[in-house]
Amino acid sequence: MKALVVYDAAKGGADKVGEAICAGMRQMGIIAECKAAADVTSADLQDAEVLIVGSPNGFLAGRKAAKVIKSAAGRSGLKGIAFETRAANSPPGSLEKLASMMSANGITLLGKTYFSLGANNALMDGEKDMAEAYGRNLPNLL
Repeated sequence: MKALVVYDAAKGGADKVGEAICAGMRQMGIIAECKAAADVTSADLQDAEVLIVGSPNGFLAGRKAAKVIKSAAGRSGLKGIAFETRAANSPPGSLEKLASMMSANGITLLGKTYFSLGANNALMDGEKDMAEAYGRNLPNLL
């Protein structure tokens, strides 16, 4: 199983969450690569069986991640998971958009989740550990 974890993050910790999810997946023997959305190539997408895409919540957040999803459109058998980082108790934003876009582009959506931010858009204590645990548990979804 090969997974590609993509994050769109100018701020908001989505990069740290993506790296932690990757680390958890690797602990379970999954080949996982983590990349900024702007750095993803068509070869990266061609090799992936699972596409995990995340973004911070907010105005215009997730635009680069959305381009990655559109580039993966039509890939037979591709599975996807969406995540976002957002302030605790905030409503979903980019999460719902990314998840809907995956489904609309033929990617089988396996799940969606979020990780909480505290002051100064920093991940709250324990969220990075939770992201790693999420990565370790992903084989159960696949």
